[in-house]
Amino acid sequence: MTATTPTTASPLLTIIVPTYNRADNLALLLETLRVELAGLQEDVTVLVSDNASTDATPEVVAAARAAHPALLAQRHERNLGPDGNFCACVEHVSTRYFWIIGDDDLPKRGVIAKVVQLLRRTSPALVYLQSEWVNPIVGSEQGEPVGTLDAGVMDAEAFARRVNVWFTFISGVVVDRSLLVQELGPQSIRRFTGTSLVQLGWILPLLSHHHRFVFVSNRCVLATKDNTGGYPLMTVFGVRFARIVNDVFGRDSHFARLLIGGNILHYLPGLIWGARTAPSGRHDQEDVWPAMRAELGHRPLFWLLLMPLGRFPLWLAQPFYQTWRVFHRLHRDWARLRGVKSLKGAA
Repeated sequence: MTATTPTTASPLLTIIVPTYNRADNLALLLETLRVELAGLQEDVTVLVSDNASTDATPEVVAAARAAHPALLAQRHERNLGPDGNFCACVEHVSTRYFWIIGDDDLPKRGVIAKVVQLLRRTSPALVYLQSEWVNPIVGSEQGEPVGTLDAGVMDAEAFARRVNVWFTFISGVVVDRSLLVQELGPQSIRRFTGTSLVQLGWILPLLSHHHRFVFVSNRCVLATKDNTGGYPLMTVFGVRFARIVNDVFGRDSHFARLLIGGNILHYLPGLIWGARTAPSGRHDQEDVWPAMRAELGHRPLFWLLLMPLGRFPLWLAQPFYQTWRVFHRLHRDWARLRGVKSLKGAA
């Protein structure tokens, strides 16, 4: 691995950009960061980590460094896989906070400055930023504009209920590295390498303690719509997510029931239906039901909702799906109306 050294002095936040063979996406993201970080050089640094790309990524990074000398760049001699690249980045962070942004995602116009202000004002353990899903992403002014951040401060339980399975969306989470080092103890950030959910190893441990958490209702990140991540979705979210949550909190603990129950009720039904009805080749063909049954079968909703959606004939599963959609929409609207304590003027 080769690396260069940043010139910024004691910034608050490191924006991490792991990348592999997406030179065009990377060029857009790095140019966006260059523009957005004008005037924020003492607050934010950028780390780009090239996972041994074989396309024009090295040239894109070199051009970005010429335009943005404070940018830190590293290139691995071999492909470490996504999880390995993420961890190699986090291990190089020395700032209090870090924010990993996928090379095919983009922060919206003005969001980074608002996030820096939010971090300074609230000192949270974790921040979650909602996303707007579009395809293609063409620029930071795309989509719904971001005004004053609608930021809510929460305890761990409320935060876990609000974010739930979306803790897995790496571009939406800002992490307090200093607290993470304290809370991890003997555990490694590489604890869940190979699961496609390695980031849960540095997000979930912070939920176990009495810290401050902030949920931002504005859609601050442009995320690539219909990106399956290149991994088996049903295995990752139907099996591995539950295993990791149980590993961190203990099987059937309060947080395990909250997070896994929320995944069953709010995310897996749409994923299962999409896998069944998507055009051929859209989703990997996975026979994960035995593993899902072993992991989730002690929960009534597995039998009352997931099994009908996944195993009944489509004509018979359709009413279950439509009923779930209505419930999901009502629950989402209720959560928005309920809200939390607002941090007026936080950013």
